[in-house]
Amino acid sequence: MTKVLFAVVLFGATAFPQAKGKPGEPAASATQDQATRAKIATYLRDRFSIAPSATVDVGPLRPSIYSGFDLTTVTIQDGSQRESSQFYVSKDGDYLVEGNVFGLNDNPQVEVESLIHTQGAASSGPADAPVTIVEYADLECPHCAAEQQFIEKQLLPKYGDKIRIVYKDFPLYTIHPWAVAAAMAEECAFRTNAADFLPYRDAIFQNQDKITPSTARQQLLDFGTQVGLDADKFSACLNSKATLPIVEEAYREGEGLGVSSTPTFFINGKMVSGVAPPQVFFNIVDSALAKAQPAK
Repeated sequence: MTKVLFAVVLFGATAFPQAKGKPGEPAASATQDQATRAKIATYLRDRFSIAPSATVDVGPLRPSIYSGFDLTTVTIQDGSQRESSQFYVSKDGDYLVEGNVFGLNDNPQVEVESLIHTQGAASSGPADAPVTIVEYADLECPHCAAEQQFIEKQLLPKYGDKIRIVYKDFPLYTIHPWAVAAAMAEECAFRTNAADFLPYRDAIFQNQDKITPSTARQQLLDFGTQVGLDADKFSACLNSKATLPIVEEAYREGEGLGVSSTPTFFINGKMVSGVAPPQVFFNIVDSALAKAQPAK
């Protein structure tokens, strides 16, 4: 079961949108309660990577201390795994709040796409491809290395110029000591020579088990030499930490989207978290391509 859903308390207190209601007033009527709960369950399934086998139970709406908002507990269970969290719900049924504010009347995939910035990011495939897949990855993550092989050997060959892959950094710095340095380095590689970005990324993935915190800096520089990057430009970029703000921005963006583990993908806004079977990707891409076809 995904842990993405309840990892969205991100930036501290978030201002509540204006909603109808007064402090201490009763929660919604039974009919409105049921309709709003069903709306929340549907939204969360569409917005986050919740397995089809998982149940999403949205508890009854109850009064909260905040004007215009009720409170509910959402529980997701998949087999023996169970996870719960509390959400505030506007009394008009338009907003769901847990750190971030989610518009329950919005199309979740369109909402996600509006939050992802792809301009200037490293990518594979044409910019006008009908399907865009945005990956948030950690270069110290073995699963990310495996998924990169899947992307290069199966996904891109299967769909060709119909898809575009956009690469974003999401270093899990609390558990991976050299992930931030590697993210900065690959961003430097992209800015030194965009054509060398993927070979450089592959060099890191292929040598994950040989990189240590104490040797990482020199190894990251050596990989640049191996793939043909201009050594002076590349080392100057890395030494200046010029790409750290880019890495931080991508990380914050991922957090805002609910990313909490790597790799996490968004396929035309549809979230896929973790290592999913290839057919899961193929099904979502095929569906996205079908939707992108002009009506006859």
